[in-house]
Amino acid sequence: MNGAPMRRLRALLLGLSVLAAPLLAAAHQASDAYLRASVDAGGQLALQVDVALRDLDTVLELDANADGKLSWGEVRTREADIAGHVADRLRLDDGRCRLRALPGLALDRKADGVYALLHYASDCAAIGAPALDYGLFRDTDPTHRGLLVVLDAQGQPTGPLRSLKPGGAPLRLTLIPGTAPATPGDAEAPAEAAPALGFFGEGLHHILIGADHVLFLICLLLPLVLGAEARHGGWRGRLWPLVGLVTAFTVGHSITLGLASLRVLSVSPSVIEPLIAVTIALTALDNIRPFLGRRRAFAAFAFGLIHGFGFAGPLIELQLAPWAMAGALLQFNLGVEAGQLIVVAAATLLLWPVRERGHAGAWLRSGSAFAGIVALVWLGERLFDVKLLPL
Repeated sequence: MNGAPMRRLRALLLGLSVLAAPLLAAAHQASDAYLRASVDAGGQLALQVDVALRDLDTVLELDANADGKLSWGEVRTREADIAGHVADRLRLDDGRCRLRALPGLALDRKADGVYALLHYASDCAAIGAPALDYGLFRDTDPTHRGLLVVLDAQGQPTGPLRSLKPGGAPLRLTLIPGTAPATPGDAEAPAEAAPALGFFGEGLHHILIGADHVLFLICLLLPLVLGAEARHGGWRGRLWPLVGLVTAFTVGHSITLGLASLRVLSVSPSVIEPLIAVTIALTALDNIRPFLGRRRAFAAFAFGLIHGFGFAGPLIELQLAPWAMAGALLQFNLGVEAGQLIVVAAATLLLWPVRERGHAGAWLRSGSAFAGIVALVWLGERLFDVKLLPL
């Protein structure tokens, strides 16, 4: 094989590798656990931990009959294993006090799947500000995060969201404002880590590990970097159209992110997730056989409305009061925007040298075809609840 066919094959393989890189860095659905810390009637730490069954199944093999589905019976018979596994990975004051699982495992269907709801009591005095060492899924999922809020007696947050990284520095749980460790032994416990990025960090994390959102952004910018029009002007001439498309997408997803987070409008993930795949497929098709024309910015806005529902999961599940949700929403959205800028900047830097070397059209077509195929596979997975890709 030589000549033009060989050049097209090389362009295809190179295009696929560029597009695959961000996907491999974001190889699965976001993994979050939700922790709510409070003070019980005896003045000691109480903890509720919500953990996705899909995450527990990867380490405990809960699917006893290997049929790809978890039944209530399979989960219920492993209640002690589940509660013990989680408790062993939530160390308090370097093991000086322990969590005690309370009976009554419950399941809750959240936006991204079914979660086990676990309740724990402890012998840690709340006034001692116990230090929590978070280790859930430390060895199996480096992208996992625990989202922690401290609740008052009325069940409302008393401080900022804390994002707990498995294996990160221990975090002091200041359950009673103004308190300090009660004993010299407690005073030696690890100090709280540097102030967390909170909801901003979660927004940033959410988009950077979201393979579908990343792929959509890349599809948006491909023709602006590799298309015929891009070859007749410098990067400055392509900057403003790119800014316009990303801004339209941003405005769209900001609207529905807010509506969904504030529970004004709700759409089932079983509808939204397939539609997100459709937005990627349509954008990829437009890159190969343009049909949107000047309506591309409007399409970016409309598709952003769909993606916004996909961003809202962590905010919805924390069930914050309206006043707390407003601030959380602003921070989370700013984090999403920062993540978008990182994705766009990185993809543009990778693709711009390709444009300068020629064969940009082949790259555009092969890369868009790859994105369209991945999107169609995702569509099938999400419609028929099957798993074909590790993404």
